[in-house]
Amino acid sequence: MLAKRSVTLLGANLLFAAISLQLVLRPDLGAAVYPFYGLLALWTDLRRESELPLIFTFLATVAGGLLVLRAPAAAEKAALAVETAGLWCLYWGVSLYRGRDLADARQTLTQRMTLNSGIRDDERDLKYYRGYQESVGGQIRLRRDLAETARSLGRITESREVYHRLVEALSERFPEARVQVQAEAAGDPLVDLALRRQTPVLVKDAAAQAWAAGQPAFASGLALPIKVMRQPAGFLKLESDRPGAFTPDDLRTVDLFATMAALSLENIQLYEHVHEAAVHDALTQLYSHRAFQQRLREELLRAGRSQTPLSLILCDIDHFKAYNDSYGHQAGDQLLRSLAAILASFARPVDFPARYGGEEFCLILPNFVRSEAVGLAERIRARVAAEPFILQGRPTGATMSFGVSSFPVDATTASQIVRIADERLYKAKHGGRNQVVG
Repeated sequence: MLAKRSVTLLGANLLFAAISLQLVLRPDLGAAVYPFYGLLALWTDLRRESELPLIFTFLATVAGGLLVLRAPAAAEKAALAVETAGLWCLYWGVSLYRGRDLADARQTLTQRMTLNSGIRDDERDLKYYRGYQESVGGQIRLRRDLAETARSLGRITESREVYHRLVEALSERFPEARVQVQAEAAGDPLVDLALRRQTPVLVKDAAAQAWAAGQPAFASGLALPIKVMRQPAGFLKLESDRPGAFTPDDLRTVDLFATMAALSLENIQLYEHVHEAAVHDALTQLYSHRAFQQRLREELLRAGRSQTPLSLILCDIDHFKAYNDSYGHQAGDQLLRSLAAILASFARPVDFPARYGGEEFCLILPNFVRSEAVGLAERIRARVAAEPFILQGRPTGATMSFGVSSFPVDATTASQIVRIADERLYKAKHGGRNQVVG
């Protein structure tokens, strides 16, 4: 800029001096030469100089005044005066134009700055929304995967299948990782670290960490314990050959999947416990009355289809109320448990011993005719009668009465076979107890 301004200043001075010299040498040509001052002002304005047009206009005005004073004719004086006034009009016109041009330029610059600022704001907002979109997209994918995994885990009734589905889901989400569920640490450095800390662990770079058993076979990994009912149920680990393959967000995601698997395992255990409680009697650990009724119907249908016999033994403790009154209810519970164990010891794997209710027991005997069932009931009766049932160091003794019925000789339905066995048990009780009626 300095070089351009110097050229403009030098050229303007030379032109001004040339015009002025011409006026001095040829004053008679003043009216013809004087307008060149206006051209000089226009040239300096075109050179984008803000001060020079005013300076040379002022100097030209002084020169014009001198020429007016020196002009001999009135017409020439008038012409020079008009040219001087015209020079100022030219200056003011150019100044007005430049002012408007400058105002437009400033307005354009302001608009450009506003637009640039808006563009920067839009770019910043776009960057933010892209990041937000990626974050929301990731959250949506995570929720979708969690929902799909939850639905699949909700249909599983085996613990092994839960672990398999967990590994499958994480393998789909982390295709570059090796996913594994382990029952124990078993010398694995990553799982051993999670075992010691009892919290999820993340190793971003295995080479940057000291290991007691030497450098492990993975570059990065994460591991966390799986707890079911607050008890350890294994360890979940993910390994990669690339350092920095996992982030804290990945650890939280894996923890969510592991938590879902743990909840599914808890549901399976609760279902098994509830099912066990519904099928087995809590005191004697024999099958419950409900399970007995269902099994009896199934066995009768099977016996009817295969045309094979089936027998039922129904038995009752003699004078059980008196036993409770004499020795207490805890002794009575102990007697029930002991008699249940004796009854179960005589049952085959295909037989079905159950607590019918109170002090009554029953035994379903597939492929047993009535005579065989009566013989088995007699052996059980003798075994019970011979048992001392020691309580606080002294024998207490107990006996049982038995009623036996059979399919298809005595009955063909579940209600009939139970009713006939109960009637025969009633006869045994009123016939002197400690006997079998069949």
